[in-house]
Amino acid sequence: MAVFYLIRHGKHTYEPVNGKGFIGHGLELAPLSEEGVIQAYECSKDSRLKNCDLIISSPYTKAMQTSAILSKQLGIDDKVEIDLREQELDLS
Repeated sequence: MAVFYLIRHGKHTYEPVNGKGFIGHGLELAPLSEEGVIQAYECSKDSRLKNCDLIISSPYTKAMQTSAILSKQLGIDDKVEIDLREQELDLS
């Protein structure tokens, strides 16, 4: 039986995106904050993840960064699934 774990990306920051003057646009490009990187490393210590075979990530920067940290720490392959994303970003 397959077991799936859903993990949300670490905390992110919009400052690098908004700082360029594109407020409300390019939100998918927001990277992890320093706290988000720490959260991803802490998540990789969860014993339930030791038997995972694959990590699948959305194409958002924050998700790919989280996936890359988990992949490296756990020695598991990761894959980006282009269709695993929001259909419409909230630009409000």
